[in-house]
Amino acid sequence: MEKRVPYGFIERTHGLHGRMILKLFVFGPAAPLEEGTMLYAGDRTLTVTRSRKRDNERVTVDCSEVWKKTQAAELTGESIEVDIDQVLKPGFPLPVYGFSEFTIVSRGKKFPVEEVEYNNSNPQLILRGDGGLFPVPLVLALTGQVDSAERTIVVDLPEGLEEI
Repeated sequence: MEKRVPYGFIERTHGLHGRMILKLFVFGPAAPLEEGTMLYAGDRTLTVTRSRKRDNERVTVDCSEVWKKTQAAELTGESIEVDIDQVLKPGFPLPVYGFSEFTIVSRGKKFPVEEVEYNNSNPQLILRGDGGLFPVPLVLALTGQVDSAERTIVVDLPEGLEEI
């Protein structure tokens, strides 16, 4: 089984035929999901048949399992998860919660990511250091080299950051 990560939620319906608007938890502008992408909403699996970018935080999706507005309305507010490997690829917006099992490597020290705190203006990675937990802005972490296969980011963190 692949690793699933939170990817957003179903914000509302659009139109008469079950189209849904997803608010995404991604770093960078939203991008349409590829046909065949599997979305998980609670105990339901949804298969994307069509998607387009709505704005920098949202996409619209049509799914083969939802063809009526009433069906889509029942899903409004549901959290959406995705298999990390379906969305963690070049040219695609990074799912913020996909960094939950990464390790930051800075000046030879390794700091595991313990938690991801999402907000749309400044997501934070909560790292474990020798002195306990400390926050690192995702935008700072992503100035380094990201290796999604190894789940590492090599970056020089500012001196003393882990002591905050």
